[in-house]
Amino acid sequence: MNIKTLLTNLINTLLDGSFERVRIISQMNTAFKEYFTTGEFNRLCKVSIAQGNSAFAHEMSSLWIRSGFKITIENDSSLCESEINGLAAYITDNASFVRQLMAMGFDTLTIKGKTSGMTKSFALKKFANLNQYYIK
Repeated sequence: MNIKTLLTNLINTLLDGSFERVRIISQMNTAFKEYFTTGEFNRLCKVSIAQGNSAFAHEMSSLWIRSGFKITIENDSSLCESEINGLAAYITDNASFVRQLMAMGFDTLTIKGKTSGMTKSFALKKFANLNQYYIK
């Protein structure tokens, strides 16, 4: 772990008041790196906490400045919208994981290319499968 990562984790922990969000970010980054290095996934992705979309807020949302779950595709040359949609589906098809993210205060899933500028955002509450308990 380099000094920048250590400081980022420390700041995130101080702002969030717990290690839970930092831990999920770290685990996702480790998994994405492993998928890339083993060839299971052709894109190297990095997960971070970012600004959320205030229109996607729900009752458990963190402050909008820290309510976004952002996935940045590092090697984004010739990135297609279908790849972004596929990656979003990988996350949003798991209602349990979406609920876990929401319980941690996330309300927005953002997937973006590092250099291409291609960005898509999704409201997590639409994928939580809460039926009549829909969170506004």
